[in-house]
Amino acid sequence: MLSIICKMFRSLFYLLPLLFLYQVICANEGARWINADLTEITQVAGTGDGYAQGFLALCHLHGDKGLNISFLEARFHAENSASRGHWLGNFVLGYLSRYKPLGPDPSLVAKYLLKSFRDPDGKLIKFASLGDPVALYVLAEIFISEEIQTILQPDMKMAADYYDISAQSGYAPATVQSALIKLHSLRDSLTDGASTQANGIALLQVGVDQKFPAAHHYLGRCFLEGMGIKEDKALALIHFQAAADRGYGAAQMMVADFYAYGLTGEPNEELAFKYVEQAVEMNHEGAAKKREEYKVLFGHKTEATDAIPAIEQPEASLAETPNSDPSIPAAPIIDPPKAQPKSLRLPSAYAREEKAQVVTVNQDINNEDGKEPERMDRIAGSSINQIREKAKKIYWGQSTSNSMTEAFNFFEKCATLGDAESARYLGIMYLRGKGVSKNSDEAIKWFERAASQGDELAEKNLVSLRKIMKM
Repeated sequence: MLSIICKMFRSLFYLLPLLFLYQVICANEGARWINADLTEITQVAGTGDGYAQGFLALCHLHGDKGLNISFLEARFHAENSASRGHWLGNFVLGYLSRYKPLGPDPSLVAKYLLKSFRDPDGKLIKFASLGDPVALYVLAEIFISEEIQTILQPDMKMAADYYDISAQSGYAPATVQSALIKLHSLRDSLTDGASTQANGIALLQVGVDQKFPAAHHYLGRCFLEGMGIKEDKALALIHFQAAADRGYGAAQMMVADFYAYGLTGEPNEELAFKYVEQAVEMNHEGAAKKREEYKVLFGHKTEATDAIPAIEQPEASLAETPNSDPSIPAAPIIDPPKAQPKSLRLPSAYAREEKAQVVTVNQDINNEDGKEPERMDRIAGSSINQIREKAKKIYWGQSTSNSMTEAFNFFEKCATLGDAESARYLGIMYLRGKGVSKNSDEAIKWFERAASQGDELAEKNLVSLRKIMKM
């Protein structure tokens, strides 16, 4: 009996270091992805790794690793991560639920953030306690989230500590958040405003060196307002432009105002509309109103004066082109200078103006019969764009596959995740009976969805289809 007990203790003695090593490896997984290149992250995410998928979602959300900001791509990878029960995927879904197309929906934000915080295995807390920089960043974000204040007591000091530790590991989103806390003196213990602003500027410069869009935007704000640095509108525009060209909505609005009002030179109508249209496409706060403001500024007709009685015309052909639609330009607004935040949440580049209705989509991509979810990362690549393009090649006879049913299924999966172009193709397929039985009502439904998401060809198709149906 004694020998058996000795063997058990000996086994436990050898097992404990292995368990500790496993915890250390897991805790450093965030550092692994921070230091990895985009190719490695994408490849591992494609194998079904929940952490890699969640981190890739964060990269698309923030424009990290040289990516342009894309809420659609962020949602796609977050859905895959969350479908595996990973805390990081749930966190990104909560973040995205503040904005279109998932939101704005505070109840969804709370649902996903709490799901991340309370994951059954407690991995988020465990990873953060062992120094995982991404987990620390996520916890800091959760601790300042307004949507769950009734459940978790907000703690800016704790969040500031977590951001600082994460930033020291080189995580750009945490670096920018830490900089903003210092610039706005949001942490209770901060007293020397001048020195903390200087530290904030230095941290933003670190983010700029990492080519992080938010860092460019907020450094531009500092140059514009003379916050912690000498005012310089020309340098402000340079940084705003760098962020805007990566899809950063707030920076697009700033650039639009620079060109519209000639803040550093002669006004440029073309560039002003280019960037404000990009902001409209991003559903950025105030973009639609800003566009109308520019129409008045440059003497264009407004939407009210543009309205004219419909003229009876011959039947129009439905738009059905194999090429992607031209992208609509974007731009943000010059925010009120030196405004202090009104809540615990830090200034956000992703703020939206309109409280739009929630777009209903299949969030879990589950089969109706309750079988194992069919995840899009198992289908033809690792992004919505790749799946849509594969479907288009099938549709236009440019693929080895000629199955219209397969093309329809691919379009449907992308459309239910909010892809407007795929929704338009579904409308065309229902209208023409390609890969599915003809159904004008379904065609209108999908054209309407695509048009509501800004697809101009879908809007034209709707006009033509309604005229035909009235004949």
